[in-house]
Amino acid sequence: MSRTRVNRSIYAVGAVLALVGALLLGTPAAGLAHAGPAGPAGTAISIGDPAAPGQVDLYLDPLCLYSGKMIQAQGEEIGRRIEAGTLHVNVRFVDFLDKDSASGSYDYRAIYAAYVVAGQSASSAVTWNFIREIFAAENQPRRHGPTDLSNDQLAGLADRAGAPHLAGELIKFGFPIGLDPRAIAAYNITLLRDLPESGVPRVVVDGQAVDGNSDWLARLPS
Repeated sequence: MSRTRVNRSIYAVGAVLALVGALLLGTPAAGLAHAGPAGPAGTAISIGDPAAPGQVDLYLDPLCLYSGKMIQAQGEEIGRRIEAGTLHVNVRFVDFLDKDSASGSYDYRAIYAAYVVAGQSASSAVTWNFIREIFAAENQPRRHGPTDLSNDQLAGLADRAGAPHLAGELIKFGFPIGLDPRAIAAYNITLLRDLPESGVPRVVVDGQAVDGNSDWLARLPS
């Protein structure tokens, strides 16, 4: 092997290790709360002021058409309330439809990307913007569709949402280090199945589960 090829290999390995190190430093391990204004908090992504008067758990599947319709219809208002400090959302991703994606891994990769954006940006606005991007009508893949979003495309949505450049680079590599999206989704599914109805989107408000496409926001401080 030539010296040039060896040097390129060393450089590539070094770049990978640097990204891995950044992910380990920037993304808390599952089970630990993030001290920033937004970020991974155990099996949920915490978005907004934890002391906000409105507190909800929001269950979503990245490939679910109805989850997409909810975020498309209510995402702007949810974001406004998050920014106003009146709403705190624990986003709990599930992966019911992962096997129905074109790649067979879309839910897994989208959940991973959301956690990377939250961990690297520590910003409620950026994290919520990214969630809105992956559920936007022009971006969300179809169940049983011919294609879904590649890691590069997910990284592009992270850039559009305002995430740091490093977040996009980590998403492109897609290393499951520092968190396990499948374990997170599996745990959230167990929580969801303890509710009277286990479909998504599902919102838990004051301990009561309601359809995410209902007018649940009217029950909370604006």
